[in-house]
Amino acid sequence: MTRKSAIRLAFEALPFYDFLEKSWLFVRKPEITGESLGNSSLRYAGHNFIASLFLVTTVVAFVQYLLPQLFEVDLSQLVNPVYLSLVLAVQAVIFAFIVAIVASISLLPKKPAFHYLIAHQVIQVYAVLNLLIVVMFWIGMNRILKTGSIQSASSPLDLWLGGGVGILALYLSWRLLIRPLWSYNAKHYSKNVALVVTTIILIVSFWATSYAAFGFGELVINKPAVCKQLYEIKNQQREIDATLDEQCFIGHCMNQIVNEP
Repeated sequence: MTRKSAIRLAFEALPFYDFLEKSWLFVRKPEITGESLGNSSLRYAGHNFIASLFLVTTVVAFVQYLLPQLFEVDLSQLVNPVYLSLVLAVQAVIFAFIVAIVASISLLPKKPAFHYLIAHQVIQVYAVLNLLIVVMFWIGMNRILKTGSIQSASSPLDLWLGGGVGILALYLSWRLLIRPLWSYNAKHYSKNVALVVTTIILIVSFWATSYAAFGFGELVINKPAVCKQLYEIKNQQREIDATLDEQCFIGHCMNQIVNEP
C-alpha cells in the first residue's frame, strides 16, 4: 500500500466523507448538465442534502465544544437541532420548487417543460450551504444576546468568523446558483437577456418564498431559555433595575417574541 493510498483510506474513514467529496466535486463543477436526472451530475442532490442535515445536526449538538471561545452564551439550550434541520429542509424544498417553477415559466417561449434539474441544483446548493447558514444563525443569536444587535460583534473572533463566513456564503451563492442558472438560461437566450431573466427568477423566487411559511421557525428557538439568558446577561451588565423580578422580565420578553411579526 502506497503512502497516498493510506492517506486516502484514512480520509475515507472519516464521518460524512462521501458527502464532503461529492460537495467538493460540485463546488468545482457546479454547472447544470444533462438532459435528465439519470445522466446529470445532480442525481445525488437529494442524498447529499439529507447527509448535510445530519452533519448540521451533529455540529449544532457539539457546537459548544467546537467553538467555546466564540459562543459565550449557552446556545445549546436555546436551539432545537431537530427542528432546525426540519426548517432547513422545508425551506430548501420550497425554494427549490419555486425557482424551478419560475424558471420554467420564463423559459416557456423557448423550451416548454418543467425544468426540474434547476430544483435539484438548488437542493444541492443548500446541501453545501446548510452548515454556513447554521453558523451564521448561531453567530447572529450570540450577537443579539451579548450586544443586543445582530450587527455588533461580541468579540474579535466573532467579527472575523462572521465576516469570513458571510463572504464565503455570498461567493458560493454566486458560483453554485446564480452563475449556473445564468449559464442554463443562456442556452436559450442571449447572454445579456439570460442575465436579466436570471435576476427576475431569483427576485420573484425570494419574494414568493417569503410568503411560503408554515410556522416551523417558531419551534426552533426555546423562547423561555432565550429570555432567561437575556435576563442573566443584562443583570450581569447591570442594565436591569434590581427591583425587576426575573419572571416578570421573562414573561414580558416572551410576549414580545410572540407578538413580533
